Amino acid sequence: QLEVSQLEGSLQQPKAQSAMSPYLVPDTQALCQHLALVKQLAASGRFIIIIPRTVIDGLDFLKKENAGARDSIRYLEAEFKKGNRYIRCQKDVGKSFERHKLKRQDLDAWNLYKILDSCKQLTVSQGSGEDDTMGMVTIITGFQLEDPSLFSVPMQSAVQAAASASIEIKNVLEFYKQWKEMG
Repeated sequence: QLEVSQLEGSLQQPKAQSAMSPYLVPDTQALCQHLALVKQLAASGRFIIIIPRTVIDGLDFLKKENAGARDSIRYLEAEFKKGNRYIRCQKDVGKSFERHKLKRQDLDAWNLYKILDSCKQLTVSQGSGEDDTMGMVTIITGFQLEDPSLFSVPMQSAVQAAASASIEIKNVLEFYKQWKEMG
């Protein structure tokens, strides 16, 4: 925890950017479709990129037919080996979000809940109470979020669970654009 505290202190955040979450959790789609943007966010030194185990499993599952997944795996392995302090792998532990009889058939919703579990674990380990974890973690996704009514019902529930836990979900392109506009 001391190392994480020191790392948070070392994140160079101009005042305008302190409004952005220090922790970013990309999903499998964000890494497969927009690896270059995730790399830039990691290289900026302004964010700590957390890679949950479920995202690594998702990349592993897709690697046979998806070049983006293979590239992401290579990149993450190289960064983990180098010991990049701005990219961390997170193990599965902690309390799970309520999944309301979710079947594994809705893989997107299942994975989002698993990512939410990781985010919850992160906020619990870093925050001293419910209030100070607000805005601490943002899930960056490859999904288009403009019209959530187009999502499956389980996916809508997962997005709602994130909102009620004060965990922001942003499309990776939108997040990147917002970050660039802040300068």
